[in-house]
Amino acid sequence: MRKQIYLDYAASTPIDKRVLEAMMPYMRRHYGNPSSTHSFGQKTRAAIEQAREQVAKFLHCKADEVIFTSGATEANSLAIHGVIQNTLRLRSGQAKPHIVTTAIEHESVLEPCRTLEREGIAEVTYVKPQKDGIVLVEDVKNAIQPNTVLVSVMYANSEIGTIQPVQEIGKAISELKRNTKQSYPVFHIDAVQAANFLDCNVNTLSADLLTLSGHKIYGPKGVGVLYRREGVRVLP
Repeated sequence: MRKQIYLDYAASTPIDKRVLEAMMPYMRRHYGNPSSTHSFGQKTRAAIEQAREQVAKFLHCKADEVIFTSGATEANSLAIHGVIQNTLRLRSGQAKPHIVTTAIEHESVLEPCRTLEREGIAEVTYVKPQKDGIVLVEDVKNAIQPNTVLVSVMYANSEIGTIQPVQEIGKAISELKRNTKQSYPVFHIDAVQAANFLDCNVNTLSADLLTLSGHKIYGPKGVGVLYRREGVRVLP
């Protein structure tokens, strides 16, 4: 019988034994709805909030800045559509909102951007990387327009392994906002592939929004995270 070797951990990892052991009680014994007020539900709620605290500690943020989703795809979609829809609500009648992203993002970022373009809701600039797969900070800065409300850049690429200069991009955006005294553009980082290997301190990265995925880091499938900095509005 031929032995199989799995070499696709960037796509999905097996669940860690410790993670499975921690989850099992809530699949069999403590199965109450966390929104219920009875003791069964409140025990489950306490476990969720403990998990939220653990994620917040990893990201160096507040627990109430952590939003659990069904995965990174939903988290990315919520970040992009949420910012745009909130902008449309606040800026009715103004210039069409503009997004800056890169040409080598994951489909869960590119497709929402394309959809917003096709529907005539937003304009999008896709910054191309250099030959080495790295996007220049200056190219991102030069793509920002007066009506840019969102910049979304992947931290680490699962296909070619490049690490984008998101910390420098975040600093540039923060400086721009300080100079213009504006809350836009919001900076979103898809950190799904970075969580296992790179610093995901949202303050160091100057991130307003950041996405994580459970099954990329030995957690369960069907769990994602969107970090949303306090004060940043995303419409559900």
